[in-house]
Amino acid sequence: MEAEKASKAGKVAELFVNTRVYSEGLSKDHKQSFISWLVAVTTLTIYTGWMHILLGLMLGSFFSRSCLYLLLAIWATTWLPAKPVLWSAFCSSWVFKTWREYFSFSYLNEAELELGKRYIFVEVPHGVFPLSEILSGTNCQAIWPHWKVYSLAASSVFGVPLWRHFLTWIGCVPATSANFKRMLGRGSVAVVVGGIAEMYMQHPHKERIMLANRKGFVRVAVEAGLDGGIVPVYHFGNTQVFDFWPQSLSTFARKRRAAYGFLVGWWGTPVPRKVPLFQVSGRPIPVPKVDKNDTVKFNQAVDEVHAQVVAELQAMYNRHRASYSAAWAERPLVIE
Repeated sequence: MEAEKASKAGKVAELFVNTRVYSEGLSKDHKQSFISWLVAVTTLTIYTGWMHILLGLMLGSFFSRSCLYLLLAIWATTWLPAKPVLWSAFCSSWVFKTWREYFSFSYLNEAELELGKRYIFVEVPHGVFPLSEILSGTNCQAIWPHWKVYSLAASSVFGVPLWRHFLTWIGCVPATSANFKRMLGRGSVAVVVGGIAEMYMQHPHKERIMLANRKGFVRVAVEAGLDGGIVPVYHFGNTQVFDFWPQSLSTFARKRRAAYGFLVGWWGTPVPRKVPLFQVSGRPIPVPKVDKNDTVKFNQAVDEVHAQVVAELQAMYNRHRASYSAAWAERPLVIE
């Protein structure tokens, strides 16, 4: 295994560089069939509106034994082992293809990546719901072939039935420092850095992301001496899929590290709006390895790499916003 990794090191993966690719070989003008649309809308609504469904069953259990028994059966699934992490057969499910078709999901890689090296993919924005990141996770072998890309998600969601197994099967583990380092030992890792905070940062005229003071992923990278580097990734359109209500709960939610509110999508329902989603992956940013015990040099390296990530994300957004939509040429990105 080590010999195989060594032979791959330095070789460049054959990616479609600076070419916008629509998933499943579709085109920008492709029209989704009614059956595919119906499957996508139904399954997306169940998944994104799952907390609404659980709340409805909880209220219904006060009046109906059927609701109570169904709710208990659903919660009992949290006792089942959440394995395997990153289940390829699950990710290649036809249902996910209908999701990508629903959103006309497309992607562009600005640079080639070296085989045998590990990368951290820093993905923004989280938005109200990281749907574009989920679509990317289910399509990793097309976007980044030859890499196993794991990801991190808020620990709280792993206590929710259905979501617990779903996220595990697409490669997610609870977002702890120990898990981050463990997954880097297996391959590359994707991190959606904005998290719950960005659920309360929707704005009608600008993109807002939480990154200016989020350096945890850089600390892990510098400590590990990441050989591939940090790849900034922007998901155009993800902030438009849902709104979140009420926004007044943001302070309380951040303290509790959990989201409190309701998804507002198509016609005020938890049905996601049908907007194009476009993922752009930037150029890898080199990461030096610095001894954590050398506090001054370590913190200096973290600050320098973080500043490069912020600058590259801003520049990458500016390079591609007009190609996503003419209206977005006037939509600025604010990094907070």
